[in-house]
Amino acid sequence: MSLRLTPLAASLVLLLLAVPATAVDHNNIDARRPLSFDDAASLAFREQALEFGMNLGWLRRRPLGLALDAEYLYGFQRNSHLSIGFEPSFGGRIGDRDTRPDFGDVSLGLFHNFNRQHGNTPAFALRADAVAPAGRNSRGAAFRLRGIATRQAGQFGRVHLNVDLQGNPSAARDEREFHPGLVLGYTRPLGYPTQFTTTGLAELSVRAGEKRGAGSVLGIGVGVRKQVAVRSVFDFGFQSDIAVGGGVQRNRIRLVVGYSYGF
Repeated sequence: MSLRLTPLAASLVLLLLAVPATAVDHNNIDARRPLSFDDAASLAFREQALEFGMNLGWLRRRPLGLALDAEYLYGFQRNSHLSIGFEPSFGGRIGDRDTRPDFGDVSLGLFHNFNRQHGNTPAFALRADAVAPAGRNSRGAAFRLRGIATRQAGQFGRVHLNVDLQGNPSAARDEREFHPGLVLGYTRPLGYPTQFTTTGLAELSVRAGEKRGAGSVLGIGVGVRKQVAVRSVFDFGFQSDIAVGGGVQRNRIRLVVGYSYGF
């Protein structure tokens, strides 16, 4: 027997999906959990969260690479949160021939949501990160700026557009000081309306190569976020560079696994 939603039930579902989550939630998307895009929802006021991730990468003619990341988030005011991140890595990695363990850079971020979606106007947010050069071969401080728009797509889906600008004023002569990027993401609850504990994700991304004169990188990704407890989410996904320009090293496939806990 097929199961259909009444107009009232459908309206309640849309309201549920549009309201920012009040805790770590499978439907509230953060970058690297498990794909590269953010949605426009901030962490709830006075909520804290710890998020952990592991990234396995297979590089062409290079050793297997393992990257870890940990991030602490705090909702210091309504519609805004702070974040502190660490990114140690081991083995092969993009843009570096060194395979020794590396503590990685340390980042301090600020996220602010400007509005919820209303009518045809998407929800908008801005994320800014300052990156300190704690890694083995890092040079000088860097920054990341990300504009985020989230909009309902159909009855249950959401589309997320992220526009990025990364800057490294202390870049080497053969590296770009500024390189832009664009990520188009899509999320949709899986198993709804019989259950609402799992969200599927997909993305298409393009970014400029870090080396001067290098081409762009086109990437794809798919993933799942699963609510395993009231305040705990498990996530996993796959990402791959499907096309690269000249002078860019291709990362064939990356397996991403993570866990988030709110308190």
